[in-house]
Amino acid sequence: MTTVITGLYGPFRYTPATDTWWWADDLYRIHGFEPGEIVPTTALLVAHKHPDDAAVASAIIRNAFTSGEPFALWHRILDARRRLRQVVSVGDGHWDDGRLVEIRGYMVDVTGNKRAQTAKDINEAVRRSAESRATIEQAKGILMITLGLDQDAAFETLKRASQEANTKLRDLADKLVLCVEETRGRGEDPRLTIRSVLGAREATDPLV
Repeated sequence: MTTVITGLYGPFRYTPATDTWWWADDLYRIHGFEPGEIVPTTALLVAHKHPDDAAVASAIIRNAFTSGEPFALWHRILDARRRLRQVVSVGDGHWDDGRLVEIRGYMVDVTGNKRAQTAKDINEAVRRSAESRATIEQAKGILMITLGLDQDAAFETLKRASQEANTKLRDLADKLVLCVEETRGRGEDPRLTIRSVLGAREATDPLV
């Protein structure tokens, strides 16, 4: 068994309904294949886990594929040439009308890096990502309840306001949630506050 150092970065997408995968070229290379050489499957992914890490890695994968919860996993794999690679996998679920439709993420070859620091950094990134999504979902809920928008329209309204204000979506969502909570605490109608935070200007704007 040999060790290889590459630093490859391979995004992936998984569709639970059809149990199908899309791999970026580097994800094939991380597993020791040329891009398109094999058809990626869940069974293939699990088969390449190092025997000492397979049980934990498989359990985390199964949970992520049913719950859609964000995950970060440091583990080892053996590629097609039996070379040992240390990798970090990060991903989370994407939903549509309450149904988990896709898992998106990436695998990074960190062979040669320090496990502890890598795991710490990745776990912190996932934590921040989960918090960001929670805030955005809360802001979407405010728009849906207050303005009668559906889920897609609420998100598009947030995204457009973020782009026009040149502000990160998470920061805008934070501000919206805070301002609306303060407005409701004073017993006031939150619509004007929403309009002010999101910068509605046109007569056709859903906030007007």
